[in-house]
Amino acid sequence: MGKTDNKEVAFFGKITAGITHEMKNVLAIINESSGLMEDILAITEDDTFPHKDRFKKTLNRILGQIQRGNNITTNLNRFAHSSDYSPASVDLNEVSEQMVSLASRFARLKNVILKAGHYDESVIIKTHPVALQMALFESIEIILDLVTSNGKIILFPRKTDNKYVIGVHFEDTTPDDIVIMESISSCDRWESLEKIMVYLDGTVETDDSALEILLYLPNSIDK
Repeated sequence: MGKTDNKEVAFFGKITAGITHEMKNVLAIINESSGLMEDILAITEDDTFPHKDRFKKTLNRILGQIQRGNNITTNLNRFAHSSDYSPASVDLNEVSEQMVSLASRFARLKNVILKAGHYDESVIIKTHPVALQMALFESIEIILDLVTSNGKIILFPRKTDNKYVIGVHFEDTTPDDIVIMESISSCDRWESLEKIMVYLDGTVETDDSALEILLYLPNSIDK
């Protein structure tokens, strides 16, 4: 990842951040309009509006999707701003939660649940935020490529023996989970993941017994 690559990432980040702000404005207008409709329904007599209950249910669905849209655009905006400064200080808890939001759709296509565990305290390191998210996404994709359907992927950030690590843990609903873990380091994406971790001054390995891909990261990176 050279200087040209960094400029391209910054460009995409800036454009994406601008678009997410516009999307939030659209959602805000829809939310205001929905609120007005709710107020009108509240002062409307039931006997003069035979479909009032159906409208209420529809409005509730709209409000639910507005909230979902806001959550998605907020995480996309944070992702876009990841390229603003590099290296930068990040909390591995927050990075894991953000990646779950951004990658959940890819997991759902395989009927896999994607979740983030939360370490009891902040796990803050200085690193390249975009590259770290690439490493996490690559780890998730490696597992998704190997599973047929079902199961659960959990991101576990933690600090162990002064080492900073994110474990990408996999739980299958069939006995094939061991076979999947044994296939990870020989898959096509593994070399790409190793290169990203080298750029982050980190390492990657598998723990077959714990069914985890382990991303080891330094406390600070200066290059």
